Amino acid sequence: MNVSIPLRSGPNEMRLYYMIGAFLTWDQSIFTYSQGMGKPTEVPTPIFLIDHPEGKVLFETGLHRNVAVDAEGHWGWRARDWKPRMTSDQAVECQLDKLGVSPDDIRYVVLSCLLPDHAGGMRAFPNATFIVQFRELQDAWWPDRRVLDAYHFEDIKPTRDFKFWELHDEDLDIYGDGSIEVLFTPHHTRGEQTMIVRLPNTGTIVLPAGVISWAANLEQWVMTGTPAVAPTVAYASMDRLKHVIDRENAMIIHDHDPEQWKTLRKAPEFYD
Repeated sequence: MNVSIPLRSGPNEMRLYYMIGAFLTWDQSIFTYSQGMGKPTEVPTPIFLIDHPEGKVLFETGLHRNVAVDAEGHWGWRARDWKPRMTSDQAVECQLDKLGVSPDDIRYVVLSCLLPDHAGGMRAFPNATFIVQFRELQDAWWPDRRVLDAYHFEDIKPTRDFKFWELHDEDLDIYGDGSIEVLFTPHHTRGEQTMIVRLPNTGTIVLPAGVISWAANLEQWVMTGTPAVAPTVAYASMDRLKHVIDRENAMIIHDHDPEQWKTLRKAPEFYD
């Protein structure tokens, strides 16, 4: 049963909600370079809602809702390779509905990248403003041979006329108060970006997307196995986030860590 709950009780409060959009199975080396080759690993694909006094912000949109109904019909080879495990109520709009939030309540949608496990739910937010790096739009809408199979064009095709706030290899403080920052961190896509959320009680939370997908990326200082940029650039993005983590004693919520997600608060619980 869906329960409408007040997302904030005061004008100065912020909350972060963590939702799992689906599970996918990849070889571990996708996340930890050459380590774990030949080891299939099921991982979560998260969606984050940040409730800010000036407007709700969504980070990532999960998989397209059709994947829950007919994965192979929608994704083709991806479904056979990635083995999605998704129910219809895990579509992003369904998860928001459980919190009493409609797609029209979302002011901004921030996407770390436009790969199908991050951007599949975009079409549910025609009235939001999407914050995306320009080079990510280039690679997704006009892919060259290097990334031809990376993006699923049918997922993002309906969004061509949506409103985009294009960033040009730059950072963005969304509300100008330091509470929600987007950082340009090219890594497993050329236009990848990550999010920093600073909450009144929890403190700083880093949402590193594919830059630091697993705890092992930091602990063993190993990058993803599928970088779209030079290793020096990939490691520079990791190092940039590590400086924030160390300086602000930040909590990290890894995108695809198969162990960490079990320990996190899931919506309707929240971090504030």
